[in-house]
Amino acid sequence: MDQARQTEVLTSLRRTRSHIINALDGTNENSNVIKDIDHFVKVLNETPLDQITEKDVDYHFSIIKAEINCSLNCFTHALNAIK
Repeated sequence: MDQARQTEVLTSLRRTRSHIINALDGTNENSNVIKDIDHFVKVLNETPLDQITEKDVDYHFSIIKAEINCSLNCFTHALNAIK
């Protein structure tokens, strides 16, 4: 392995790692699927059933689906970063 190839591989690994961290990051509560799921579970467990509408369920599911899609994009970028 020459120096140029080592640099290329290290760059690929750094980018891959970064994308995976972005997909799994639990520190940003505004953009993390696990925290969104946990929040919705808390809402369902702490809110009287007669106060939860189907619109509420659809809203929370749409947020969770969007976050899953974002995570999938991060994993796709991680795969593409490996050269």
